Amino acid sequence: MKGLFYGWWLVLACLLIQGIVTGVTIYSYSLYAGEIEQAFQASRAVVMLGMTGQSIMIGLLAPWLGALLDRVSIRGTMTLTAVIMGTGFFAISFSPTVWGFVAGYALLVSVGLSALGMMSASVLLSRWFLRQRGFAIGLAALGTQLGGFAIPPALAWLIDSADWRFALRAVGLCVALLIPLLARLVIDRPSMIGLGVDGDPPAETDGRQGAPTSGATAITLRQIITERKFWLGGFGIAIMVAMFTTVLANLALFATDMGIPREQAARLIALYAIVGTIASPIIGRACDMFDIRWVFTALLILNITSMALFLRADDLPGLMAATAVVAISGGGLTSFWSALVGKLFAIQFYARVMGTMTLFTVTAGALAPLLSGWLHDLTGSYRTLFLALLMLMVIPLLYSPWLGERSRQPAG
Repeated sequence: MKGLFYGWWLVLACLLIQGIVTGVTIYSYSLYAGEIEQAFQASRAVVMLGMTGQSIMIGLLAPWLGALLDRVSIRGTMTLTAVIMGTGFFAISFSPTVWGFVAGYALLVSVGLSALGMMSASVLLSRWFLRQRGFAIGLAALGTQLGGFAIPPALAWLIDSADWRFALRAVGLCVALLIPLLARLVIDRPSMIGLGVDGDPPAETDGRQGAPTSGATAITLRQIITERKFWLGGFGIAIMVAMFTTVLANLALFATDMGIPREQAARLIALYAIVGTIASPIIGRACDMFDIRWVFTALLILNITSMALFLRADDLPGLMAATAVVAISGGGLTSFWSALVGKLFAIQFYARVMGTMTLFTVTAGALAPLLSGWLHDLTGSYRTLFLALLMLMVIPLLYSPWLGERSRQPAG
């Protein structure tokens, strides 16, 4: 009897790693922000600099990391960056000022999120899967939602039971110990254990997967950025990243600003995670089955609807409705983004293209959390930001029919 294809064990490993990493960073940032704001009497805009710095750092690291993953061990990269990330959380716990939090988050925690989040998982699983690539990446992305469901409520309890400094030390220790253990399951390519993509014999894989031959040349940054579809897809992803980053960085704060207790605010994050958990594999499967343009259009419509709901929300039920809608698109972002790059470029260029697109999309979205904090300090609400994001989302919606499938091979 044929055993389970090892690629599915890698899906599980990526799911758990992404759950830990995103659960303690993106989903929990608004909990940290509230504590830091009170502890150091800092403005909302200053506290949000940590998220902005993290986004900029991820953008700057992404092209280098994309090129690196084509040459070095993914397992080794995961282990090293997990230790760096855990050290970052530990260092933040001893910070005497708000600037220590901002620096530690932007310079150390961001390294782990960059390497251990979508980048490594999508590169790894794209090497192991072709027919079910979107579904596999969508399943792995469930980890981000499960982490968002489980970790913020536990973290909120830990903060209330002890304090935020103790909670950050516990987070740092868990990251530095657990992720290297999970990374031991990682095998970079199926050929390393005598398998082909999807578990097929290696000889059947080469032509379908587009494996590089001895005469293949590496794609350059210039070749990537001259592709029209790179920019069409990248702009849409950038707006989505800006929106999701802003929502998750402020979600608990949306609620506490209305006088809603922190425990209920943490449940909003859990709601986002639950809905995203359901949506992630569904959207991943849709990317395998349908034209990528229609998936793109559907996600943009959901995003526009969610911003309209946030504009109207003035109580907990309103926030829950808006959160549920935005979580559908947010849950599918990883699988859609990964599938989009796979549609536009051959697999041997996947890591480099993903890294380059991450540079532009994450950097473009990096100012959104800072802008959200500044607008809140200025106006006392987030309505102007929601309206701006809604209008920006209309632009890629208008050109989505021209996104298309894989374009011409970049000229050598």
